[in-house]
Amino acid sequence: MNWTRTILDGLAMAAYFNLFAAAVALYKPRLMFPCYPPAIIKAAEEPPTKAENRFYWLWICFGEWLPLLLYGAVSTVEGGTTGFWRLALTGYIQWMIVNVCDLIFLDLWLIQKKAKRRFVIPGTEGQPGYEFKAWMKGYALPEHLLQWPLLLCPLMAAAQAGLCLLLQKI
Repeated sequence: MNWTRTILDGLAMAAYFNLFAAAVALYKPRLMFPCYPPAIIKAAEEPPTKAENRFYWLWICFGEWLPLLLYGAVSTVEGGTTGFWRLALTGYIQWMIVNVCDLIFLDLWLIQKKAKRRFVIPGTEGQPGYEFKAWMKGYALPEHLLQWPLLLCPLMAAAQAGLCLLLQKI
């Protein structure tokens, strides 16, 4: 396992994930509706439409996760890592770097400090769910300390390791 390559690939994956997510959210915050705390979603005058939910899931699966899976797998294979468990560990580390950078860059810095007003969904202005403590407690920390490390990262790491094994057979 190539630690330097794993960390650098994780940072590259995090940059893609965070910059793309920030661009979409800054362009039209409603497109990211499922990524907002439940209190904000419930407080919206106009709930997310089926088209917005559909866009979100298509975008997250095919615009975010799939390219990162492919990049992580190809780079890991090119780096010479072999064996399912080493491949899975490499993938887990890469996805955890994406997770930590998402928490720090998007949730802590960009959304809460730098451009908070630009992330407010129209009709939810003044909602207490946007306050730092409520955002962290109701959304960011459960997502980044539980959902990502215990569910998403292991699933993505296993998928990436399987993809690596397929690529090694080619």
